[in-house]
Amino acid sequence: MSDVRWLPVNGARHAMRKEQHQRELGTEVVALCGEVITLIRPSETDWFWDSCPECWFVAKIINSTPTFARTLHRL
Repeated sequence: MSDVRWLPVNGARHAMRKEQHQRELGTEVVALCGEVITLIRPSETDWFWDSCPECWFVAKIINSTPTFARTLHRL
């Protein structure tokens, strides 16, 4: 399960931590690349935008790092 959520905004698909994505529409959050984005309801075609390369790089690191929740079943 991914700890990152994606949202197409400002011409690219940006990533944020799962907790940020659960906030209300219109809220400003900082994407993994450092860009401040506003949570919106994207159109179906917005999802065709390219992923932000900086967000992609950071998301890969976050998703490859084990978290307590992911390793809990091993205890």
